[in-house]
Amino acid sequence: MVDALTLTIAATIVQTVVISLTLIVFIFQFRSQEKATKEASYQNLMGRYNDFVMTQASKPEFLGVLARRATSEPDREFTPEELSVYGNLLIAYGIIEEAHGLYKKKWIDEATWQQWAAWLKSLSNVPEFTRLHEVTRGTFDPEFQKLVDKIIAKKKA
Repeated sequence: MVDALTLTIAATIVQTVVISLTLIVFIFQFRSQEKATKEASYQNLMGRYNDFVMTQASKPEFLGVLARRATSEPDREFTPEELSVYGNLLIAYGIIEEAHGLYKKKWIDEATWQQWAAWLKSLSNVPEFTRLHEVTRGTFDPEFQKLVDKIIAKKKA
């Protein structure tokens, strides 16, 4: 027969196991919650950044400075159409950079990324895009900028 001591020991072991498993579940939930909070914060930041870029891309004075830096012509006046090209390229550059970030996190698959990469390769044929890439160096993800460097180098070769 089972005596009281054996039952007490068995109950203690079961309690210990249940409490340990509960703590492990809480730890994993806490970590996933912390990761979700960090990701939400970063996505909020990226949304604000994109809003800022969209606002700047609609301002001729900002685009004029960017275009003059890109062309190394400090006194040149650009037409609204030329400024629009730089603004749209800046927006496209930022969007593709975001897609690349999602690809690195494995949030989009290879086939989807290849569609974005095809757009990037197409944009690399636009001379203003290459100049924009050079003058914005250091303001985008370094790994993404290296990828753009490779694509541009292939076009030149």
